[in-house]
Amino acid sequence: MLDRLQADLKTAMLARDAPRTQVLRMALAAYKNEAVAKGLGPQGILEEADALAVLKRLVKSREDSVAQFQKVGQADRAAQEQAEIALLKAYLPAMLEGADLEAAVRAAIAQTGAASKKDMGAVMKALQAAHGGAFDGKAASALVQGLLH
Repeated sequence: MLDRLQADLKTAMLARDAPRTQVLRMALAAYKNEAVAKGLGPQGILEEADALAVLKRLVKSREDSVAQFQKVGQADRAAQEQAEIALLKAYLPAMLEGADLEAAVRAAIAQTGAASKKDMGAVMKALQAAHGGAFDGKAASALVQGLLH
């Protein structure tokens, strides 16, 4: 992940693509901050799961910003945040959505033998083990709650 971010940043800088350069610099800074927080130092290499978590947090914060900008009527700022989200999502794995997510949730429920909402933690843990970070936790949680009584 680190090598890809650095290579893409170099390419964006050479192409004088200011918006892309800005987003990639910010992503690299967040990556390095996480490496320092994990005790690896600024040149440390994060595990893939940790690197994906950093990028997911960046996307999530921008999604929150889009909602706030739309609420106050700043469509131009919201569009800018949307563009940054699109750039960052290119580094994330394809996410389970819709019918695929529901199938994965049903499989996790069957695997764990969950029968009630008390078993939700076990289902989410099984889903995480099977699919890593390739799903939206909120959407999966809502599906689990809807399927369990």
